[in-house]
Amino acid sequence: MGHIRLGSLPKTRKWNEIVEHVAGTLLTGYVVPTAAVHIDTIAAQTLDAARAGLSKAAHDPGVRYTFYLLTQVALASRSSNWEGALAQHGIHLSGDSTVFDLTVEVQSAIDRYLSKRSSGATDLSEMAQQSAGEALLSLLGTRTVSLFGGSIADVRNAVRSFSTTKGFGQLGQRFFGRFIARFLNFYLSRVTAATLGSPRLRDVGDVVQFNEVLRAHCDQSALIVRDFCGEWYSKTEYQKGIDLRNTSRFLAVAVKKVRSELAHQGTEL
Repeated sequence: MGHIRLGSLPKTRKWNEIVEHVAGTLLTGYVVPTAAVHIDTIAAQTLDAARAGLSKAAHDPGVRYTFYLLTQVALASRSSNWEGALAQHGIHLSGDSTVFDLTVEVQSAIDRYLSKRSSGATDLSEMAQQSAGEALLSLLGTRTVSLFGGSIADVRNAVRSFSTTKGFGQLGQRFFGRFIARFLNFYLSRVTAATLGSPRLRDVGDVVQFNEVLRAHCDQSALIVRDFCGEWYSKTEYQKGIDLRNTSRFLAVAVKKVRSELAHQGTEL
């Protein structure tokens, strides 16, 4: 487990083409006269900055706890007392709770955990927290009739699909994909501002379209950890149970894989 190489990963677009949306060619097709070398430089600088920042993620208490909480939500769905299992982690649901309610409770549980730590929330932990929320909403939304309707039984059945090797692999991939997207977007905005003076997205529609392209690219980039997440989840729970300590060790390796994938993309520029 953890030593399988997937080869060249399929990408919706090459990374420098995505950067071009911000630094050069607008999404609507209007071309800003920016030299190609600028695009390549910005793309490379963004990946370098993101890789450096990601090296800190595995040691961030908020990032660790956020991923650990995702494992516990998945495990709770197999408990005979689903609500009680969630309550042990500060997640409180009622009989008419929805997917949206579950996501809000997960976010609140993370907030409470971080409020008790002297370091508090960090940029990294906030990115992880938001990524966990997006992962849950986006995946559970396809498994239930509505994000805002249904019953707690519907929510539990949907979450239970995450408690298998394949299901948790999908959840892990989505979490890391959204985490990478937030990371790259954060650094890309800084690099383009420093290099070009201003972003090249003209209106909200352009921003939304760019974010969709970036998310799709990063979801595919996170394929590198999909099977790794699922196999670790099933094997660890079966052999000794999942806790915050072994989750933290796993996260360090998973982040390393993600950083390696970003490095690989950098060589393709």
